[in-house]
Amino acid sequence: MSRANYKPLGKYIRPVEGRNSDLHDIPLMGLSINKVFIPSIANTIGTDMSTYRIVERNQFAYGPVTSRNGDKITIALFNEYDKALISQAYIPFEVKDINELDPEYLMMWFRRPEFDRYARFKSHGSAREIFDWEEMCNTLLPVPHIDKQREIVKEYNTIQNRINLNNQLIQKLEETAQAIYREWFVEEDSDELTFLKDYVETNPKLDIRKGKIAPYIEMANLSETSMCINGKAEREYQGGSRFQNHDTLLARITPCLENGKTAFVNILKENEVATGSTEFIVMRAKMNVSPFWVYCLAKDEGFRTYAISSMVGSSGRQRVHEKYLEEYKLPKIDNYKMIDFHKASRPIFETVKLKSLENQKLTEFKELLLSKLATVV
Repeated sequence: MSRANYKPLGKYIRPVEGRNSDLHDIPLMGLSINKVFIPSIANTIGTDMSTYRIVERNQFAYGPVTSRNGDKITIALFNEYDKALISQAYIPFEVKDINELDPEYLMMWFRRPEFDRYARFKSHGSAREIFDWEEMCNTLLPVPHIDKQREIVKEYNTIQNRINLNNQLIQKLEETAQAIYREWFVEEDSDELTFLKDYVETNPKLDIRKGKIAPYIEMANLSETSMCINGKAEREYQGGSRFQNHDTLLARITPCLENGKTAFVNILKENEVATGSTEFIVMRAKMNVSPFWVYCLAKDEGFRTYAISSMVGSSGRQRVHEKYLEEYKLPKIDNYKMIDFHKASRPIFETVKLKSLENQKLTEFKELLLSKLATVV
């Protein structure tokens, strides 16, 4: 499609002026740079909520200040509820006629990196750069016949729905592995450890170095027993963290850790070593320990509570430090149980890997579809 066939967006959209003057009891939402609405964590105690804006289903909102978000523009299509509140900092708007411009088609255009670059280029201001409403309306985009738009949206949603289904399956599989871990290494060991400690206390002459009792009575540090945590080899490359397949990445920062931000590396090429941010800790299994066990340990509530409680201040915010994790106490590993756990969890994580690789390809297809929007007729 030639540039002459592009239409100004202002022909199809209009601002939404609704305010919360009636103080509706509806969700308060924010926007993320991932271009989705998210529940707001803003402290609204003592805030005049009547000044907040209302956004309704199939309406948009965007943050006009672009100098805070790097390369991405905070803009999203609202479909979570019928209505919600958003901050006055956002500008809500809607499509005038959905039979001329499909809102989901428009949102696909907003997801393109080309739109982000355009909005940043068109932003202006001295103290802060703003992509104002006039510039939004001046944005040019191809607007094919509504049937073509819906066809493109349907193709895009088919890919996205497949990704969502895979993510749901991955979550269920990881929950299954976590349940096995807790049954074998947390709940059972906890009951048995309590029993054995009581037994030893009532039998002071018992030699705990023999038999089954020793592994449960003799506690060991995490780093001694099962894994290395951010060893020098993992941090020597330009100050970043190096990791490989079967490593576990644990977030350092409090909010991320509290929200369960932990990843199991499984989609790198064979023998490939990747480099990432220092804002996560690399946990790697050693000796006879299963890497799947390490990941399940990192996801366990008890371990995460310990990690959060051992945080130290750094540059005004709390962070997990690997030396405190190395001191985490746990019973010595039962090698036979570890072998059985590895065998039971391996097919689970292999399926997770396949679904993750499939999502990687599907995401590439999505990006290809977005890139072709500029050529639709």
